[in-house]
Amino acid sequence: MSMPHSQDSHIAGETAAESDSRRKESATGEEAPVSWVGSMADAAVEKGRPIWIELLIIATFTLLITVPFLNQPFHMDDPGFIEFARARQDAPLTMELRDYVFFGKRNESFIDTHPPLISSYIALVMYASGGESEMLYHGAFLIFPLLAGVSMYFLSRRFIRNPLLVTLLLMGTPGMMVMSHTLMSDIPGLSFWLATVALYIYGLDRRSTGLMALCAVTMTLGIFTSYQVLSVIPLLLVYAAARRRLTLLSFLPFTLPLSSFASYLAWHFAVVGGLPRFSYGEGDPMAWYSIIKKISSAMVTLAEAAVFFGILYRVLVARAWDYAVYLVLLIPIAFAIFSQYLGGYYSGPAALLAILLMPLGMLMIYQFYSRGWEWLKSERSRPEQLAKSLLLLLWLGGVLFYVVVLMPYSSVRYLLPLFPPLILLLARLMEERFTASAEQLRNLLLAGILSTTGLGLLVSAADLEFAESNRTLAQTEARAMGAELSASGNQLWFVGEFSLRYYMEQEGFQELPLDAVPATGDIIIQSPLGNWRPFSEDVDHRVKKEDEIHYGGVNPFRVTSYDANAGFYGSFWGVLPFSLAGGDVEKYLVYRMQPPNDEEGWMTRNWKPGNATGSE
Repeated sequence: MSMPHSQDSHIAGETAAESDSRRKESATGEEAPVSWVGSMADAAVEKGRPIWIELLIIATFTLLITVPFLNQPFHMDDPGFIEFARARQDAPLTMELRDYVFFGKRNESFIDTHPPLISSYIALVMYASGGESEMLYHGAFLIFPLLAGVSMYFLSRRFIRNPLLVTLLLMGTPGMMVMSHTLMSDIPGLSFWLATVALYIYGLDRRSTGLMALCAVTMTLGIFTSYQVLSVIPLLLVYAAARRRLTLLSFLPFTLPLSSFASYLAWHFAVVGGLPRFSYGEGDPMAWYSIIKKISSAMVTLAEAAVFFGILYRVLVARAWDYAVYLVLLIPIAFAIFSQYLGGYYSGPAALLAILLMPLGMLMIYQFYSRGWEWLKSERSRPEQLAKSLLLLLWLGGVLFYVVVLMPYSSVRYLLPLFPPLILLLARLMEERFTASAEQLRNLLLAGILSTTGLGLLVSAADLEFAESNRTLAQTEARAMGAELSASGNQLWFVGEFSLRYYMEQEGFQELPLDAVPATGDIIIQSPLGNWRPFSEDVDHRVKKEDEIHYGGVNPFRVTSYDANAGFYGSFWGVLPFSLAGGDVEKYLVYRMQPPNDEEGWMTRNWKPGNATGSE
């Protein structure tokens, strides 16, 4: 069936009820309330598919890409949330860990840098189950990607004509898929963010106190899940102002989260002695080179960890002017990255990916805001459509701004909240550029879902391989070494964080603090990817590298690798979210402590961040 097209209606993606509402506004000069139930029913009838069927499709799709990963090892920051969950078994309101070693530094009092909700949720599951289990905890977290999918679906109905396909496209992105397999706060925070925005838009349209009250609850839960969700407050206020509905009802959802958060700040200051840390430093985050690296990483993330880049090229590079802008961006970037490749900073595959994708991400931002400006100008007399365009553009730009300016580094998890507006804006561009045939647009979206989901599964498998290497090391080689050392009165130590720390501690081993010197004959296993710090000078003088333990994989993708320039969880590993490489997924360095007068040490003296092999 062909779709009606006009400069006004196709940009907004109106349902039948919304179009009727707009006609009433034009006739009377006043805004007519839009019925939430009515608009959804009209859209469902037009498509010939009940809403519950589409929600069932979304839920099934989400489970298909998450359930196979339920047994994934706890990974990256997961163990940190589990540590605080353990502490809250005895003291539910605790915000600190006593005598805690983190990245080798002893902390008499280690303060939780995250809001308390996710650790408290894990503590509840831990209490109910009486133990710790990967499958149990990941199963308990399935509620969050399901909530994100449902919320994205209802939100999409207000912006575009294919809400089901656009929602599946979001859920299949490598960024969403990989983060859905963790216990970190990013997917839960995004799910509450999406629910809050959807409830606010529908509540404002229906002038519904009930929906606005529910919005207040999801906003509060979101803020206590991730401090990033605070960004939704000014975003929604701007939406209400543009919608010309700044009434008492429009302010209702902010009362509960703001009062709750103010109480939390006062309590945190009284108990901990300071305010929560909304960001943290890593190196010099405001230095010009750090800003450039964060921008570069963010642009590649937009083009690589979101929609499959082949689809992006099809949509963004379709006209002569698009080619011209892309080439203007490509040429200087290619020159700069090729120079860094010659200097040894980039591997060959990583350099090629960066050259192709970094200008594509920049082109995406250029097109969103150049077209967005045209949308805003054409919608000045239509507050409902103006508010929608403004919401998406500010949402995308706001997340980019605080990641580049406030965060210590760029990562997919920090950029995750901009994925929904990015995909909605991309869908609007697709509706503009493929208006002649509804079938062509639908086929392009289907191709995007298949290719993006396929890529997401490959990247998720690479992330699983990396996490699995730490669990396997702890339960095999480290366990055998520990038993052998114990018989001779010696000890096994490790240097590394994240999942390595969790599984090594499960086997009874301790992380080596910077101020500790192991006994002669002790073994130290170091993971350069898990902790890039060299040994202390006292230890460095006495260690001798005895072995290397290698873990390979059949998957050519890498999500965390200095050699492949892959930094899915942080741009300090690499600018690319994921890259291609052969060889090891992870390599562990095994050292033995020598007597104090031994002269064969000095094995880590020249080791520097970025050198994953160690230097001899």
